[in-house]
Amino acid sequence: MSDIETKTTMQLMDEFVTNQLRCWFAQDDLCDPSLSESERLQAAVRAQETNSKRTELIRVLDKRLNSPGVTNTTKTYHKEEK
Repeated sequence: MSDIETKTTMQLMDEFVTNQLRCWFAQDDLCDPSLSESERLQAAVRAQETNSKRTELIRVLDKRLNSPGVTNTTKTYHKEEK
């Protein structure tokens, strides 16, 4: 059993929200032309790591909350809402 599976539902929710913010800021840095190539590369790595964690948290939360079906874990930051 992984560490993430032993956390309470609210601990998972807190971690999910915090992770979402970290991912958002990493994506923001990745697109910031004022940062050096090295800094943007570091942001890309952070974005990938946080996105991977996001997917893991979504799967555990779905299972914990007995969600029917499968949550779409595709990132949507590249799409604009109409």
